[in-house]
Amino acid sequence: MLRPYVGPARVVVGFDGSDDSYRALAYGVDEALQREAELVLVHAVDDTVLNSAWGVVFDPDEIRDGAAAMLVKAVDDALAAGLPRQRIRTEVVLGNPAAALTRLSDRASLVVVGRRSAGTGEKAIVGSTAVGVVGASHCPVIVVSGDDVARPERTGVIGVAVDTAARGAVALEWALTECAHHGGRVVVLSVCRAPQGRWFSGGHPTPEQQQAAVDVTRNRMADMVSEITEDYPGVDVTLEVAYGSPLDILVGRTEELDLLAVEVHASFPTYSVGGLIRGLLSYGRCPVGVIRPKDSHGS
Repeated sequence: MLRPYVGPARVVVGFDGSDDSYRALAYGVDEALQREAELVLVHAVDDTVLNSAWGVVFDPDEIRDGAAAMLVKAVDDALAAGLPRQRIRTEVVLGNPAAALTRLSDRASLVVVGRRSAGTGEKAIVGSTAVGVVGASHCPVIVVSGDDVARPERTGVIGVAVDTAARGAVALEWALTECAHHGGRVVVLSVCRAPQGRWFSGGHPTPEQQQAAVDVTRNRMADMVSEITEDYPGVDVTLEVAYGSPLDILVGRTEELDLLAVEVHASFPTYSVGGLIRGLLSYGRCPVGVIRPKDSHGS
């Protein structure tokens, strides 16, 4: 069950001056305005930058001054978008960026970060900061990218990936809560995974067998989803079930969504995330909202 957030409305944005972080800034400002929340702009300087492999030691004060100047530009953008100055705070920290944002997430409604992918196209790999934050954050994290589909305004549609093992139930609660408070509708997405390698019969499932799997999954999902959605009678919810590769199908649907919400099941000590989450963060064409069902609150 989704644990409610108790505390002041606060949106934390990781900002490093990159194109993706400017996208995160714009998204975070929009969320802060919508939630009447405080905006916290965070620039974290990784420890490895301070002591380079070439033996050059950087001055921490100089690093802080440069980061503060960068954040001034971000503040100017937030002010231009209509956010009052008294609701904007900046913070420069020396240390691992993912750890810094995770620490701040405990008292935040939402964390927004850019995905900062390495590589392009099919070889893109989401950056370590985004992966680290979604694996350990205490609140929902929204990962955005300059590659997201540009829309003049939001469509109001949140997609939620859920499976028959109830993975995604907390993400669904989060999405329903967001729509109940801010408007919009929810599309629950479930995918019957195509068999990998040789199927047990020595061949591929026939179209009839694929449809039978979809029908069974739809019935199971309908029962599970209805138990959750009955507490949100004012939110429009539809259920879609497809057959194939979960990553391919979910990435394809991101072309049409405002947000794709998923759960991440990461645990101490590594807080590593699975291949599906990494794939969605790397290739999704809309912001991806990630929540940990364990030790995480809603927004």
